Amino acid sequence: MRAMRLVSGFFASLPNFKLHQHPNAFKINLTSHWCWFYLRQEQLFLFLQDATHLATKWRNRLLSSKARLCIGEQTITIEHLRDIIESGQYTKLDHNLIQTDLNPKDRQNYRSCEKISSDDVLNILKTNTNTQGTFVYLQLLRLIITAYIETTTPLKTRKLLKHYMIIPNKIL
Repeated sequence: MRAMRLVSGFFASLPNFKLHQHPNAFKINLTSHWCWFYLRQEQLFLFLQDATHLATKWRNRLLSSKARLCIGEQTITIEHLRDIIESGQYTKLDHNLIQTDLNPKDRQNYRSCEKISSDDVLNILKTNTNTQGTFVYLQLLRLIITAYIETTTPLKTRKLLKHYMIIPNKIL
């Protein structure tokens, strides 16, 4: 991680090497309203996580006992999924979830990402006004999986999904 920070110039720098001044470095044209963008404008390398880890990180944030997630006034919590499993209102045939899908100790459980963001689970969450934050969060997880992982997604659809995930306030 330190090597990536040093090479990319992310709050660190190499005193004797100026990799961003290399002739093959590319330039990023930033807009002035990107106050969240911390990389320098010239880069020789970019570092990206693979999509499976991105999806499991998204899931693990939901399962974290320390993270408090919300969208506006709506909370995002794993309890909404536990309620679906334990309430007795729905059967496993309705949602296809089991308790191990909500196990935070299994941090690389990609199959759980697919199950908690399935259409069946999303449809159940969508019907309850108290679960709208969790619904939006899991819908975004579904879009990450569709855009970056599913091999059947056409290229044109991938580009469109990636575009909507980048631009705030245009997600839904």
